[in-house]
Parts: sequence; structure tokens; C-alpha cells
Amino acid sequence: MDFGQVEAYVKVIELASFSKAAEAIFMSQSSVSIYISSLEKELGATLINRSTKEVTPTLAGRMFYENAKELLALKYNTIQRIKSLSGNFSGEINVVASSVPAQYILPKIIACFNNVYPDVSFNVKQVESFDLPRQIASQKAEIGFLGGVVGEDKCDFREFMTEKMIFIAPYNKEISDSREYSLEEILYEHNFVSREKGSGARFQYESFFLEQNIDLNKINTGVSFDNNQSIINAVINGLGISIVSEFAARTFIEQQMIMVIKLQAKLPERKFYFVLKKNYSRSHLIELFIDFITNELLQQP
Repeated sequence: MDFGQVEAYVKVIELASFSKAAEAIFMSQSSVSIYISSLEKELGATLINRSTKEVTPTLAGRMFYENAKELLALKYNTIQRIKSLSGNFSGEINVVASSVPAQYILPKIIACFNNVYPDVSFNVKQVESFDLPRQIASQKAEIGFLGGVVGEDKCDFREFMTEKMIFIAPYNKEISDSREYSLEEILYEHNFVSREKGSGARFQYESFFLEQNIDLNKINTGVSFDNNQSIINAVINGLGISIVSEFAARTFIEQQMIMVIKLQAKLPERKFYFVLKKNYSRSHLIELFIDFITNELLQQP
């Protein structure tokens, strides 16, 4: 067994196609087929169900696939660690992130990181909060950034920063910018623009509402969106009030396009986490990135 066979197999399973796998690793389709056949012969097991419609792994193939990804990761990490001994910090970091980290936190952090380590590239993908841990557990990415802990026993969640959640309203004088409101006044007497189901932010603010004895059924939610930007634009255009990330709203508040509603109850701070696969050998680039973020944030006022 060699790494060429392992890489060919992983690509075939990921892309569900011999031809697409061959294109991805710059080989001929016949060479990929030979690699897979020789791998199956060596292992004494059929790894792929071959049909005219789809390519899927057998039971043995699924088992081998998980181990194969770890083998390739170990190879990559070993090469990168050897390079680091000579100060050669180069390579790619694959990241998945929920909406707020992807749109408002990571761009600044990565820009600062690249000023110090210009030869490290990033591939950042925005995903749904509930799906992010699964992608880390299945090694679709090496590190995730998430605004909450979502159940996945194969992942570690490490808190690295917090932010304020704020209630926002349009500047239409319906709501005063000087008085403090109760949650009941705000939520029962105005339309509420919500995040989509499954959002980490929605889970957090609904948990807070329940702690404050708010009846969720009395909240008039006429529309929901899957990102902060759409919610802010909805509030600007008079669709209602909402609760959003302070990071996302900051520019619009400064431009007086929306206002912050003052509340008698203090909204909880939202925590953000690194999401990493448990018991998994991480590359030196991931460790370098985590260390850089931690130190960078600690130095901020």
C-alpha cells in the first residue's frame, strides 16, 4: 500500500466518481482504477460498490475511508512539522465557520495572521451551526469557529472570545432611545425578525427568553433569515425588531441606520469556540494559528 493508492481511494469516495477523482489528482481514470483494484487485492476486500449510476463504499470501504483520511492527514502534518523546523511556515488551512465568525471575525484575524505568515493560505467555508461539528468530526476541515456548543462527542470546544448580543430597532421614533424596556414590552408588542431554526444565536437567545419567563408562542415572528446582514436590513426597512451580533450591527449603528434598544434585563454575552476533532493529531499550522489568535485577542484592549 502506498499513499498514491490511499489518496486515489479517498478522492473516489469523496467525489463519488472515478473520472472526477482522476481529474482532481491529475491522473488518468485508468490509473485510478488500477490503484483501487490493487488496493482491494492487497487488503483482500472490496472497497467500492461499482454501478453505472453511482460509486459508493462498501462496509469495509467506509471503515477504510476513515483510516485513509487519517493516514493522509498524518503524512501532511509530518511534512509540515519537518518544514517548520527550518522556519518554513507554508501550507493551507481548511476552516469551517458559522455566519458571524465567517463574516465578521475571521477576515480580520486572517489578515493579521497573513502579515506575519504570508505563505499560509486559507480556505474558509461558511456552514450551518448545527452541521459544523459533524464536518470537523468527519475531517472536512481542520478547525471550526462557532458561536455555541452543539452536540458532537467527537469534538472539543475551546472558548476563545465573547461578544455582546443586542436588540436593534429602526430609527422611526416608535421605540425611544432613552428609556429602558422590559422584555415583555419589546417582544409581545412588536414584530420580531428571527434567525432560522438551527442557528446557534437563535438557540442562545431563546434559552435566555425562557429563563426570563418569556412565552415564545406570544412572540410575533413574521419572518426569519439565515444571516445577520439580512436581519439588519429587514429591521432598517421596518419589518420589526431583532436581536443580533454586536459585531454585525456596529457599522449600521454608527451610521444611525438602526438603534440599540435599552433593556431592563441584561442580555447574555455570546461565546465563540474553536472546534477541533478529539484525539486527533493536528498540524503545526493549526497549532500556530490557534496560538496566534489567542495571543492576538489577549493583547486587545
